[in-house]
Amino acid sequence: RAAFEFRNDSWFDDDVYDALRKGGHALCLADTDDGGALDLVSTASWGYLRLRREDYSDEDLEGWLRAIESRGWDECFVFFKHEDEGAAPRLAGRLLALYG
Repeated sequence: RAAFEFRNDSWFDDDVYDALRKGGHALCLADTDDGGALDLVSTASWGYLRLRREDYSDEDLEGWLRAIESRGWDECFVFFKHEDEGAAPRLAGRLLALYG
C-alpha cells in the first residue's frame, strides 16, 4: 500500500486522483492549523489522514468520524500530530472511544 501527501494545490485534480485510483493508492489528507478544510477524496478502498492541529474537541473528532464513515473505506489510518505536550495518544484514545 502507498499513500501520497501533496503539499501543492496543483496536485489536487482529477488526473492525479485517477492515477491514484488506478494504482489503488490513497490520497493522504492533512488537517492543519494553518490550512483550510480539504475534501476527503477517495482514491482507494482505505483512507489515510493526518490530523495535525494542536487540539481537537469531541465535536471536531465526531465530525471526522462522520466524514470517515461517509467514505465507505474498508479501513482508515488516522495519525495525530506528535508534539511536545504528548496529546496525540489522548486524542487517538478519544477518537476510538467516540467511535465506540
